[in-house]
Amino acid sequence: MAHFRFRRSFGNVGTRRFRGARPLGSTPAFSPEALDYFSRLDTAGDTTYVDYKQPLANYIDSLVSLGGAYWDDMLSSTSFVGVGIKGITVPLRDGMTVPTNNNFVADDLDQLTGLSSDGATKSLDLNKNATDLSLDDHALSFYLTNGRTTTAGRYMGGAISNLEILGNTTGFRARDFSVTIGVHGASVSETGLIGVSRNNSADYDWIYETTGTAVIPSSVITASPLYMFRAATTSFPAFRAATYTVGPALNLAALEGLQATLISEIAAI
Repeated sequence: MAHFRFRRSFGNVGTRRFRGARPLGSTPAFSPEALDYFSRLDTAGDTTYVDYKQPLANYIDSLVSLGGAYWDDMLSSTSFVGVGIKGITVPLRDGMTVPTNNNFVADDLDQLTGLSSDGATKSLDLNKNATDLSLDDHALSFYLTNGRTTTAGRYMGGAISNLEILGNTTGFRARDFSVTIGVHGASVSETGLIGVSRNNSADYDWIYETTGTAVIPSSVITASPLYMFRAATTSFPAFRAATYTVGPALNLAALEGLQATLISEIAAI
């Protein structure tokens, strides 16, 4: 299994697909994929995104240029930055599964840092099941911007779970289609991508503050609905996130770089 140790060096990986020089004062020529996303945001009634079209388009074009697990085969992915509350359940690509908003309201959202849960009732139903993922070809992640829990709160995963990302005093824990929970990361930072990615049966890659590999074999997929901001029915940790992804295995460090660029470009506006 290839292990990627480089980190935060992917800010320019596929960040733009240039289409020639643009006359000064002209309207940006957005890609078809970005325009389709904007159209679906319009349909949802989101107007906030208009001020952040360019960074959102840059992010989408970056994912499109990488293709595969980052775009064409991604099962579910949304942005919580650069949009309003009506845009948080609009997937980046048409055809991705649309998540369901459970109790989030406008005050829970900050356009620069993302969506914040309350640790009690608020979550997203991703409308995907663990069985929609391949046993040895899958990844899930979210970009944490504030509030990593130091208890066993479940950030995302399944209600009957052998696929979940949990809190831990030393960083985070993950169970990745196995019976064993691996402990990863450190307890210093509260920001950055938290995720797991498996492309073989013997181990999986993880990311939080740094990258690593957990030598934990895959075993069996248990049918279970997938959630964001919770996993088990009684575990609702309070934290704020900028994005989430569920799909095939990918390079977590590259994904983090693209999402960090999105956040910084939105903040610049």
